Amino acid sequence: MMQKILLINPPLYFSEGMPKSLDVTVPPLGLLYLASYVNKYSDKFRAEIIDVGAEQFSLNDIGRKILSVKPFAIGISSMTPQLQGALELTKYIRLHFKKRIKIFLGGPHISADPDFINRHPGLFDYVITGEAEKTFLDALNKLLDGQKISALQAGEVIMNLDEIPFPDKTLIKRNKYNKAESMLFSRGCPYKCYYCSRPSISKIIRYRSVENLIAEIKLCLEYCGGNINFQDDTFTMDRKKILDFCGAVEKESLILNWECNTRIDLADDELLKIMKKAGCSRINFGVESGNEELRRKVINKGLFTNERIKKVFKSCRKYGIGIACYFMIGHPMETKSMIQETKNMILNDNIDVLGLSIPLPFPGSSLYDIARNEGIINEEIIDQFAEKRLGEGYAGIYPVYISKELPIEYVFQEMKDINRKFYINFKTFWNRFGQDARSIKKLKGDVLDLVSLIMIGASTRKPYIEK
Repeated sequence: MMQKILLINPPLYFSEGMPKSLDVTVPPLGLLYLASYVNKYSDKFRAEIIDVGAEQFSLNDIGRKILSVKPFAIGISSMTPQLQGALELTKYIRLHFKKRIKIFLGGPHISADPDFINRHPGLFDYVITGEAEKTFLDALNKLLDGQKISALQAGEVIMNLDEIPFPDKTLIKRNKYNKAESMLFSRGCPYKCYYCSRPSISKIIRYRSVENLIAEIKLCLEYCGGNINFQDDTFTMDRKKILDFCGAVEKESLILNWECNTRIDLADDELLKIMKKAGCSRINFGVESGNEELRRKVINKGLFTNERIKKVFKSCRKYGIGIACYFMIGHPMETKSMIQETKNMILNDNIDVLGLSIPLPFPGSSLYDIARNEGIINEEIIDQFAEKRLGEGYAGIYPVYISKELPIEYVFQEMKDINRKFYINFKTFWNRFGQDARSIKKLKGDVLDLVSLIMIGASTRKPYIEK
């Protein structure tokens, strides 16, 4: 008899039993890989997925689904912002189904904070940190055979990514998401940007073969029309791999329109020209500050200079590649003059899309350790957030980090001023909405976000909005 496994992507939180989420336009790629792996390599289990926010499943809807599926086990994946949703969901399952169903917890938060399971006894049976595909299936097989397994398990890293099947999109309602296809060419990130908890998942860099990636692209072409969003942390880490990929796109005569994430120091004129020819339409760069010393000594963002940034941006504009940039203000040791350098770069360097944030201390990051030493956050505060003791929701609830050198009011005012000056112009409006015109849902979200940026100077998707 085939045993059912239910994998759930929780919302940020539930309010009166209904899910509240931020961006639900991108499918849960991690759960799709996990479910596809189970379904390919097991003749004993069949995995299904519930993306609670995208499908607008209430707690009672989830309860009815569990009654219908009668799963052998449930797997819940959670980032730190989703802790309220994950905790409330698990409590609901325990209340209505007691201990009859084994519950696994995985994802970025538990990978960085594995003790979370011990601080909430009786809720989660097992935790898998890091990449979970192989370890999760091994655990299920052992449980089915009546074996005991450890409550805390480190996910085994799969070195050959071609062994992992393509994400099976029949497991989700595709019309709930962007028409553009989300994909990964690589896994892992060796960098140690101080705000990022990604290294707690995996630091080992691995790429799929170009043949494997091209095969997935061909499979999705009819649905996505060649529009692809690569979710890799740093797409151009392996220059040869990218050149080989671009060469394969040309050889196969594929007409693509794709975007990716990378670093300034991993982009140059020659590479950008080749990427554009292969269909690259936009690159998301993490710059974080306009001050070189702050980037090097605090943010740990590499040794690239402001002159190098200008040079890369110039090449992007020359080849018609859109420039999206992420910046933060409020870094440790940051001064008002440093913020002004960032402000000048944002407003004067012809950026197309801006993501401006205040640093968030997530477990697993160096910033978390800095903020903990300064008494801004600790495990107790994380638990208070997860249990809604700080308030319901994420925006205005989760703690933020702001440098002791800066008045909080000044940082918030500068964030508002930068966002307003950047977004109240036709060019920025056109660039932002032109990119998202393929998705009505994303377009609607961006309209609401733009109104928020103009009216209050902050994104609706950030936790420091005053509620």
